[in-house]
Amino acid sequence: MLRSTFCFLSHRKQDLRELKLLQKQENKQVTDLQYKNHLALEAKERKFEADSTALKKTFDQDLDVMTKQQKQQIEKAEQMQQNDMKNAAKKLRTEQEKELKMFREKQKQEMKLLKQELDLLPRDNRKETAQKIRETKQIEMEEKERMFLENQSERMEKHMRLLADQHRQKIAMLESQCLQQKQQMYRSREASIWEMERAQLHERHQLMKTQLKDMFFVKRHQMLARHQKEMENQLRYNQTKEDELQNRHTMEKRRLPKILKSEAKTRAMMFKQSLRLSTIGTPEDDKFKIKQFEESEKKRMKSEQLRQEEKHKRQMKALKDKNEAAIKELEQLQAEKRKMLMEQETQKIKELEDQFASDMSQWKALLIPRKQALEEQFQRETQEQQSFYADVVSGEAGIPAMPSIRSSAASVRSSKSRDSGTMNSRQSTVI
Repeated sequence: MLRSTFCFLSHRKQDLRELKLLQKQENKQVTDLQYKNHLALEAKERKFEADSTALKKTFDQDLDVMTKQQKQQIEKAEQMQQNDMKNAAKKLRTEQEKELKMFREKQKQEMKLLKQELDLLPRDNRKETAQKIRETKQIEMEEKERMFLENQSERMEKHMRLLADQHRQKIAMLESQCLQQKQQMYRSREASIWEMERAQLHERHQLMKTQLKDMFFVKRHQMLARHQKEMENQLRYNQTKEDELQNRHTMEKRRLPKILKSEAKTRAMMFKQSLRLSTIGTPEDDKFKIKQFEESEKKRMKSEQLRQEEKHKRQMKALKDKNEAAIKELEQLQAEKRKMLMEQETQKIKELEDQFASDMSQWKALLIPRKQALEEQFQRETQEQQSFYADVVSGEAGIPAMPSIRSSAASVRSSKSRDSGTMNSRQSTVI
């Protein structure tokens, strides 16, 4: 009995040590998984940052290429404007020189005709009259030449102004096209950034959801291992109790015949002694009574054995019922723990989904003003450009002041210097 008790206590200590070791292993598994998840999240965030940087770098490169192309277009347009202005001025001057030469030839012919007419005047007052007529004609011809030169100058100025205005319109149209291209590139860039942000929100959510499911998978696996260990311990404990009871029954069953025989022997001696002390009856009667007593003792011994067997069966059945109840209670407790773990997992996933929905709603709410701010910025840039070239539009109704040949190109370069500081300032076509 003491040996079985010692073995039972030894097994219980071993079970406690195993459970403690199992708990230590579980804690290590959870800690390692948490650290692994933390590293995965950090790696994902670094990937998001690298993707964002690569996208912006690609845009900057494309913008730089487009800026150089636009600058080349503007410089080419400026050079063409200068060449056109020079060629037009040279051609017009040549034509005006021819016209002036023809005009002067015509005046010479008129002077010759006038001289011939003067020669036909009477000799009396020819000299005085001819002098007056020549002076008057000279004044008239000088006035005509002056007016002719002024007319040529006005035509030259008007033609050059018109040509400069046409070039300025071309520059304005070119800058408008370039501005639209730049704004469209910014729209594409922002759309790509917004799409990346949305995809990153989804990826981050999916990663956290996967990590959460992995964590609960590990917890379920640990719980099943722990439950299996608890069940094994409980079954071993129950089997130990049954074995102890069975050993005790075996020992009692072995001792009972000896006890009954000893009792029967003592009772027989007492019965025989009582018969000797009694004077009633013959020896034959005493033998008969002894025989009956022995038979009754056999029946009593058999009855005691049967009673012991029934008692052992009842004790074993009670112990087994108790053990089965303990097993069912343990199974129910383990089932409740598994159910609680599943409910906890469901709740955590629901909280994660709610947080993701909240983050997505907040991102969409902030996206609207970002889009509005971008379009307002584009509208300001377009209005500033239209205001800068407003004289080109108004020049169609009246003749504007003649702009400088380099004015439009200078506006592009000045816009570039202003735009390099901030995107909110006026941006010309070439940034």
